[in-house]
Amino acid sequence: MRKVEKILVPIDFSEESARALRHALALAMETGAELIALHVVEPYSLRDYFASSLASLEDSPFPGNNAPVISIDALLHDKTLDLSNFIANTAQGTSRVKITKKVRMGSIVEEIAATTQEENIDLIVLELRKRFLFPDLATLKALKIMRTLPCPVLLDPPITEDRSEPRKPLLLLQNTPGENIA
Repeated sequence: MRKVEKILVPIDFSEESARALRHALALAMETGAELIALHVVEPYSLRDYFASSLASLEDSPFPGNNAPVISIDALLHDKTLDLSNFIANTAQGTSRVKITKKVRMGSIVEEIAATTQEENIDLIVLELRKRFLFPDLATLKALKIMRTLPCPVLLDPPITEDRSEPRKPLLLLQNTPGENIA
């Protein structure tokens, strides 16, 4: 098994991504690995931003909601600050770990895969969200991400509502070359 030198943890500012970040930090402290925290701004989340920009134009046919208009650069800067604050609040007492923060715009799946390639990531740490209306769809999205990645994914199963039973261990999923995950 190769040495883990870089760990990627996608961040969406949820409690689940905070737990994934804590797991990744613990692994990085043990292995001496660099941690890369990635936040992806998806294009559909910008829909309201663009609608409010269009509505602010004089004589626009779109109804305005008087929302302030900001540039995409300012939006990405704000998300970078949000990511820094999220990490600072979650990663207290882990100053020995080198953490690189990245904010990218695009599809989550594509940006995680691109970052994995560009940064030569050895391990990705994810945690499934339990608050989805259809949790199986979240699992399918996670599997779609994992299928495209060239490195192992450490996946923490979602927390069950019944706390009387012990938590299941972390799962390590790896797509081996030539293997077809259906």
